[in-house]
Amino acid sequence: MANRRKFSIFISSTYEDLKSERQALVGVALENNFIPVGMEQFHAAPTSQWNVITKMIDECDFYLLVIGARYGSIDEETGVSYTEKEYNYAKTKGIPALVLIKESSAIVESEKDTGDDKYEKMRKLDAFRTKVKNDKNTVDFFTDLNSLKYAASATFMKAIDYADDNAGWVRYRDIVDMINEEAEGRNKINSKQGEHQQKILEDMKEMLSQFGSRLTDIENNQLTWDGIPTVTSEDIDKLFRVENETLILGKPEGNQPVVGQDDVGNIPVDSAFLLVYAADGDGQILKIQTLSSPAQIFTSGKQFMADDSKRESARWTEALDRLVEWGWVKAVGYKGEIFELTGTGYSKADWLKENMKIDTSREPLDELKEFEC
Repeated sequence: MANRRKFSIFISSTYEDLKSERQALVGVALENNFIPVGMEQFHAAPTSQWNVITKMIDECDFYLLVIGARYGSIDEETGVSYTEKEYNYAKTKGIPALVLIKESSAIVESEKDTGDDKYEKMRKLDAFRTKVKNDKNTVDFFTDLNSLKYAASATFMKAIDYADDNAGWVRYRDIVDMINEEAEGRNKINSKQGEHQQKILEDMKEMLSQFGSRLTDIENNQLTWDGIPTVTSEDIDKLFRVENETLILGKPEGNQPVVGQDDVGNIPVDSAFLLVYAADGDGQILKIQTLSSPAQIFTSGKQFMADDSKRESARWTEALDRLVEWGWVKAVGYKGEIFELTGTGYSKADWLKENMKIDTSREPLDELKEFEC
């Protein structure tokens, strides 16, 4: 399910020298599901606007600081610029700070502060740059408008991946759509299981009916026992079998190994392994795709693909898709690259690990060979 959250972000910078940069950032923010706040209304704000600014920062999910060539107007009360004052306030509130700094080599003399206090402002600007770089922020650099847009887009995407679960907002209509999608998915699973079970019952009725008919023929001396076909183990497997004290109805589709039947039906070994290894690690599954290679599946720092082929990618992507479909993992990353186990997923992983005797201290592909023999 796509991440439909939108995030509000307060953009802070000096005013006159960074007008074009702020305008560019508005477009990048909107393209990445961010709602820009602040901007022109609150540049280098006087004290009379400070209460409005702090309220806006309080209500934002992220704070974006852009540092160019100027330090800006200084607040007489604190002795720092209004931009630095906004930054300090956001940090005290625990709001995640994203920082974009213009490279010193790209700054020309005409962009710098002027006036009698320009050297003092240059010193304060250098100290401010150093502070934000050493303050556990997400920091990137730019040289011009194009590099600013690129850096901002990458910064926004990274920010979304580690956004707090309670951050952002979703439209009521989208919430309704998500609920309906979830319900539709559940209904499809239940319907498929019902059809599968009904087919098994019909096959059993047909077999019993034929057997009863043959017994009647024998009683009427119209047929001998030799005329009744022998029932093989394969015939029985088509209806039901018992594995590891688990009753399994129906023969698994295709040749894919399965490990038993749960409320979702037969569980492929690949999906079981992916879930168990994720549960024993950090509870996350990563699906990484680049322009030069198909999607690759990782969990707990371990690679699950034997090679980079499209075949292997399709195999493990399908294993992950099944876990998502069953509600055992959920997508949490904006780009569909990060998945986390749900409460049900952890419970199922414990059950599978115990029954399959999976040794997660081994590499998954090595351990998997024991189940494919």
